[in-house]
Amino acid sequence: MLMDYNWLVLAHLLLFVYWLGGDLGVFWSSRYVVDPTVSVDARVVAGKIMHALDLVPRVCLVLILPVGISMSAARWGLPVSGAALAVIWVAALAWLAIAITVYLRGGTALARRLSPADTGVRIGVLVSCAGFAAWGFAGGGPLAEQPWLAGKFGLFALLVACGLAIRVALRPFVPAFRQLVVEGSKPELERQLAGSIAKVRPFVLLIWAGLVASAALGVFKPVG
Repeated sequence: MLMDYNWLVLAHLLLFVYWLGGDLGVFWSSRYVVDPTVSVDARVVAGKIMHALDLVPRVCLVLILPVGISMSAARWGLPVSGAALAVIWVAALAWLAIAITVYLRGGTALARRLSPADTGVRIGVLVSCAGFAAWGFAGGGPLAEQPWLAGKFGLFALLVACGLAIRVALRPFVPAFRQLVVEGSKPELERQLAGSIAKVRPFVLLIWAGLVASAALGVFKPVG
């Protein structure tokens, strides 16, 4: 079990690093995508880089939850049976397959059919993690004696909520960018692109802060 736990810790650390690093790469690339002083061709290249990098945080978000639950069950007393863990992992991998398909097949009929399922899973995970955290903070459930672990569930709910908010804020971005590629730079398009990124920025910063706070909880494990 110790070796299994050590491998889980390694996986958890790698997912944290690649999630944060991928987010940083996406955010940095976006600066060039919305920079009107950069040529349209260069902005297209930056957009392709941004899109490619964005897959990494999506994968990490999905996988870090089952890895974290497995760690909590192995070492921190979360009462999850082996059968329940198996179900969690199967569900997580199914969600991952849906999320990757929606990402890679964006704009196709298949992606449009699967996108509501992906959004629904995210909302379900958000509500479940937030409720689990609130239950623990209220002194009930298996996390009553592990407030730091309840905090991690609460922070994960926050990260998922930020991701959903980013999706909403970016809805005008894709059609505006496609129009930019076809028609060239126009003041109205530039305002739409810059406005979308400006709306996203607070949620991105909140995700970074939430990831760091979650990592700190895992390291220090405050009890009160």
